[in-house]
Amino acid sequence: MGLVTTHPRLEEPGVPAVPLLRDGRAPGWLAPVVLLFAILPVVMAVADDRLGLRLVMASLVIVICSAAVVAVVRSRTMTTGVVRFHDTSRSLWLRPPASPSVAVVVLLILLLLPAVAQGATDILGLETMPSVLVRRGPYLLAALAAGGLVVMLWRLRTAPGIEMTPSGLRGIRGVGSVNWGWDELGDVSVEPGRVARLGLAHAEGSPAFAVPFLMLGSDPQRAAALLRFFRDNPGERPVLAEGGAAAVRRANDVLRARVVSTR
Repeated sequence: MGLVTTHPRLEEPGVPAVPLLRDGRAPGWLAPVVLLFAILPVVMAVADDRLGLRLVMASLVIVICSAAVVAVVRSRTMTTGVVRFHDTSRSLWLRPPASPSVAVVVLLILLLLPAVAQGATDILGLETMPSVLVRRGPYLLAALAAGGLVVMLWRLRTAPGIEMTPSGLRGIRGVGSVNWGWDELGDVSVEPGRVARLGLAHAEGSPAFAVPFLMLGSDPQRAAALLRFFRDNPGERPVLAEGGAAAVRRANDVLRARVVSTR
């Protein structure tokens, strides 16, 4: 029970392929770049003898290293051709793994550390650098972290990913939410970029959404194929009530037969 990861072909006749990753590699390069920002606080924490400044700089190093870990966790979920769905729902529920969101929550909590260190420095009268940025910056980070946590809690009102049922679809987070019948689903596309995104539009043209991989958990090309298949084939929608495995298998078999027939 939980999240199922599959790699169906889901090829559509006449639909050109859009690569998930423009350069063919997940953006894992971001982690080393983030770690570069830790060099200065590491040097200050080691070389400076002011205890208050050392505490704040050490807490910043922890935050920066955690941000690098988050970058790695998020990039590792980006796999070409992957389809992830929840296997206990009576629907086809494409949803992202929990690890990237958990990593972001942990990072936001750790962003409070510099404020705690600076607060201890102020209360205990420890020696630190007489800079407004150093003395007030940690509190600004804490405010941003608190705001981020509130936003994430607010978004819990919407189910993550996209759930397809015989009557319609619902879900998405961050970029908005949908709760549409199948006749309300308009254009479904894949928008190329450094990481491709799933484009969804209402049948009337608005609202329209560009759904990033991390909010979807599946390759946008595969997700678009599934959405178009069940949008354009009402007779196939009852299989959605049998669960994600049956729905993906049915769509894959029908689309593969169509590709073979066009050769």
